[in-house]
Amino acid sequence: MKLFKFIADSGLLSRRKAQEEIKSAMVTVNGKLILDPFFEINTKDDIRYDQKKIQLKNNYTTILLHKPKGYISSKSDEKGRKTIFELIPKKFSLNHVGRLDKDTTGAILLTDNGQLSQSLMHPKNKIEKEYLAVTDKFLENKTIDKIKKGIFIGSNQKGKAKIISQEKVKNRIEIKMILKQGKKNEIRRIFKFLDLRLFSLKRERIGDILLGDLPSGSWRDLSKKEMKYLQKIQSKS
Repeated sequence: MKLFKFIADSGLLSRRKAQEEIKSAMVTVNGKLILDPFFEINTKDDIRYDQKKIQLKNNYTTILLHKPKGYISSKSDEKGRKTIFELIPKKFSLNHVGRLDKDTTGAILLTDNGQLSQSLMHPKNKIEKEYLAVTDKFLENKTIDKIKKGIFIGSNQKGKAKIISQEKVKNRIEIKMILKQGKKNEIRRIFKFLDLRLFSLKRERIGDILLGDLPSGSWRDLSKKEMKYLQKIQSKS
């Protein structure tokens, strides 16, 4: 097993952060400093991060958080902005699964199961994420088709989404849409390149896990049915 993957699977750090910390001379294997994230290890090796022994866990914690507007998906921030980790008990040592930008609200999963996190984010699993976008006009059929097929959103990328409903609520239009890709700020970029206003954006579902009526800023444990769903995804990876 690769060293960085072992650390990520322990739930201590994300894969990217694990690679950074190894390169920063923070990890030893059997008392020897290792700087190569791809160093092959045995799970029985004595692996330490900042001199503390790392062990794979048997029991993991996964929760669903309703992210409010104004919070960033990070453990800390150089600019002093509020982070989603301020909303959960300090007893948890979790990592966020994917991100929501500062102004986007809704469902985000946090877990200490590194393998599960990677399975949920891997493109091959195509986990559906359902969003509610609020704008000021209905999308025309040709625009809906264009979004479904994929439109250029900059950085040599295409943004794709499936529009499942449009409804007028007071003087706004609420559009429900599904993503399977997860490019950075994908929906915002789609709206920008179509020259459409986006008043708010909320993620209401991750796969079979619904945000429901969970209050903003609150979190909950997953049900047995939801955990079984996640375990099924992880077993495929």
